[in-house]
Amino acid sequence: MQNVAPFWYQHGHAVEGRRWLERAIQVASGHPGAPLARVAHWLGVLLQQQGDEAAAIPLFERSLDIWRELGDENQQAVQLNSIGITRRSLGELDAARSYFEDSIAIARRIGSDIRLSTALGNLGILEIDAGNADRAIEVLQEALVLDQKAGDTWGVAIIHNSLAAASLLAGRSEEAHRLLVSVLADITGSGDLELMAATLELAAGIAAHLGDTKRAARLAGAAEAIRDKTGIPITESDAAWLERYLAPARAAMEPDGWGMELAAGRALSQQEAVTLIARPFTTAPR
Repeated sequence: MQNVAPFWYQHGHAVEGRRWLERAIQVASGHPGAPLARVAHWLGVLLQQQGDEAAAIPLFERSLDIWRELGDENQQAVQLNSIGITRRSLGELDAARSYFEDSIAIARRIGSDIRLSTALGNLGILEIDAGNADRAIEVLQEALVLDQKAGDTWGVAIIHNSLAAASLLAGRSEEAHRLLVSVLADITGSGDLELMAATLELAAGIAAHLGDTKRAARLAGAAEAIRDKTGIPITESDAAWLERYLAPARAAMEPDGWGMELAAGRALSQQEAVTLIARPFTTAPR
């Protein structure tokens, strides 16, 4: 069952996957070891994706304990990274950074580029949350090189998204837009609906910063529609980041106007939303 779990995670089937894995963990609990650790991990992933971080953390910790008993450092790096993601979602940045750094240290020790690029990418996102644009770009660039070396187009797309967010944080909104547009085809081709929603939210932030308030509202609406359809909420940390950019744009419009554009965005097809992201900007940054 853990073999289908990545599909549930990547393609927006968290509700269905959670239901199956909650049954599976009851069975696996009678057989402690690697199978239980894997089921606990994936159930934690889907719980975290649905915003149930409090329930996810004990599952990741349970999995981590098993892998430590088994001496599997690769899987220890996975669990440390997952706990870091969850702590970051809760706004516990210092704790999350510690988990990511522990995952990075193990990845470097065992020579795993996959584990290293994943943890570096998440550390980069955390540094964006913390307002450290230069540090974020530094670690994200290292992760990008590793993903490009591995030919991981999904990983490259995610890192480009994060680099775009870091560029926006640094005030380079046009650069952020170029980075985002450069991987749009890979994002849509991945079938990752959570990534698509995050991309639309990032594009909304860029549009707001560039003064295109109507486009910002429509992109935000399109992201909301995906999240409603999949049952995957935006995390508190990501919502706070997005609000930083949308609040001034919303204030610049009539309340009814913002609501109308938001509703128009919710009605867009995915292709229409992607076209809206890619459209060039002519408005200068504020």
